Amino acid sequence: MVSKRNTLVLAYPNQRWHKDDFQTNWNLNPSTLCLLAAAVDELVDVEIIDAQFYDMSLEEFVDRVQAINPRYVGISILTTEYKETLHLSAAAIKERLQDVVIIAGGVHVTIEHLDVMSDENIDYGVIGDGEYVLRDLIAHLQGEGDLPSTGLTYRDPGGGLVVQERAVIDDLDALPMPNYELVRMEDYISVAPRIGPNRPPDMPYARLVITRGCPVGCSFCQVESISGKRVRSPSVGKVVDELVYLRDKHGIRSFMIDDDNIVIKKKFFKQLLQEIIDRELGLSFHIHAFAIFSLDDEMLDLMVRAGCRAINVAIEAGTQRVMDEIVMKPIKLETVPPLIKKVRDAGLSVIANFIIGFPGESWSEIRETIAFAEQCGAQYSKFFVAVPLKGTKMWDMALELEAMNLPSTTGILDWRYSQITSDEWTAEDVSILRAYEWDRVNFATAEKRRTVAAMWGVSEAEIQRVRKSTRDAVIAAIGSGGDPDLEDVDNGATPAQRWSDPGSARTSDTLASAAVPVSIR
Repeated sequence: MVSKRNTLVLAYPNQRWHKDDFQTNWNLNPSTLCLLAAAVDELVDVEIIDAQFYDMSLEEFVDRVQAINPRYVGISILTTEYKETLHLSAAAIKERLQDVVIIAGGVHVTIEHLDVMSDENIDYGVIGDGEYVLRDLIAHLQGEGDLPSTGLTYRDPGGGLVVQERAVIDDLDALPMPNYELVRMEDYISVAPRIGPNRPPDMPYARLVITRGCPVGCSFCQVESISGKRVRSPSVGKVVDELVYLRDKHGIRSFMIDDDNIVIKKKFFKQLLQEIIDRELGLSFHIHAFAIFSLDDEMLDLMVRAGCRAINVAIEAGTQRVMDEIVMKPIKLETVPPLIKKVRDAGLSVIANFIIGFPGESWSEIRETIAFAEQCGAQYSKFFVAVPLKGTKMWDMALELEAMNLPSTTGILDWRYSQITSDEWTAEDVSILRAYEWDRVNFATAEKRRTVAAMWGVSEAEIQRVRKSTRDAVIAAIGSGGDPDLEDVDNGATPAQRWSDPGSARTSDTLASAAVPVSIR
């Protein structure tokens, strides 16, 4: 007689349990949970619940978990911004199933494991690469092996917290293919992660994370703490085998590469492109994090022949001082426009990322970054506010300069609004500028609006809705008070209308008459 196996539920919570934000809510890649499932399927039965993708309420989620009645629940959290969904999930599950073992993993847990483990509802946290840690932990809990020696945090019998070193998997080829049969792939491959420029080139599509690690060391980035400086990659054959499976089994026509920096390992990336060409994959693809300083003519030719349609280049700053001294990325700005032109001349679209409001950045340097974004040649520019993340050089800079707008112990994180201030500008200044200049740079003319609508794959009316929602959101977030410089101006005006450019004299001029050229529609 075969004994009944224990069940592990692997889950993504719904970000909307914390806040419903169309700009930061993002459907997550199911392959992460499918890979974890494949790593443990010899030990337990696995069920996957994606509350985010299916927009489940907390009650619906817990009802589903309870119906499965698992022995273990693994909850994956990508970003600290939505960490509350982890705690909501754990509390709700433990209320119904007191004996279940809750295991937390993901980027947030790797970086903020002390905060995570302050929640008594969470039994274990996984630090770093989780596939083997999860496998070995479950084996141990079932009396089939020792406790993992790396990659785990837990409480000892006396209640003290044990924190092991981050787990790193060197041989990515040894990992199994994700078990996509545990999810309804027909649902995932037909819906883009969200409305925006980084949409699939063709539907249906799949998302892949191929490599792990990045050696560049940008000041704002946590990747060194998450997956290390050394770039690890599987064999190109393994990557293309998975794409062939997804094409033949699930009918994908394109894929998106979600790696932190796949092109930095140039030899591997070129070999991958050549393998795609040689095996006549017939799929188009986008690259969402492209280190443009790694581009050469051979690489670009291979990209075109392999089916690349667009790249997203992370430029970040528009002045060389900020790039060198604050961002710490090896980009020479004078090389960027010619490289973007070369990519566009080859028939690819280019999206560019910029960050404003770094600690130690002047207001004129912020404005120069926006000017550079307009002039660099990209068809679309994203603007982000600088967000200091724990474990990064920028976090240390912000503390040293006493530039944090919030106490460093709050743990509050929001990607849309600045949390840094300076003698020249406030967090509100940067948040307003980011929203309105994003609007102006990308949508100021009818031609630009048509171009972006085509890039996003939506109507111009939908573009108008997103623009208005973005402006409304920053106005709502900043509110009518909190800035002493605005106390004496017309209280009937919006915060944006009362705002004046810190580069000019603080007056009661409206935004439209300040130094920021803005188109409000």
